[in-house]
Amino acid sequence: MSTIHVVADSPLTAARVLDAAHDFSERRAEFFPAVTREQLRVHELGDTWADVTEGTPTGIGSNWERCRYDWSQPGSVKATVTHSNVYAVLGSSWELRATAAAEGSRVEMIWQRKFRNNPRGILFGTAFRLVGKPIFRRYARQALENLNQLETHNRPRPVNPHRPESKSA
Repeated sequence: MSTIHVVADSPLTAARVLDAAHDFSERRAEFFPAVTREQLRVHELGDTWADVTEGTPTGIGSNWERCRYDWSQPGSVKATVTHSNVYAVLGSSWELRATAAAEGSRVEMIWQRKFRNNPRGILFGTAFRLVGKPIFRRYARQALENLNQLETHNRPRPVNPHRPESKSA
């Protein structure tokens, strides 16, 4: 199992960041650059949980995961993988934690990944271990910046590298 833990600050409140982490509307693809609308499927949605499939284009097809999201614990939204073409079901999750800070919030994103023993899992597992930290650090900061931009009145379109038409001019 490999873990990447990223900490970043946001000018937004912890509550707003946590709300975005369990917002499964079409806006999700605007917050999180790796999510595409075409691959976002909400299977069930409860008061503090959701069953959701999300996918990410990779250049060689898509990586997708079906997760059980849980935001019943204060300050946390956790997605536990229940099915995927790249991640092993037992041991893979993503968690976002947010706490109040002097000027907004302190946000932690934690990716715990165990990869499937297939060509896709081996390829992406190796990449995750070798170059994942800077990629996911940039991803976390971009997601928070996208959310911040959406919250401002000027609202320039957030950057999503998987949808070229959404890049800011």
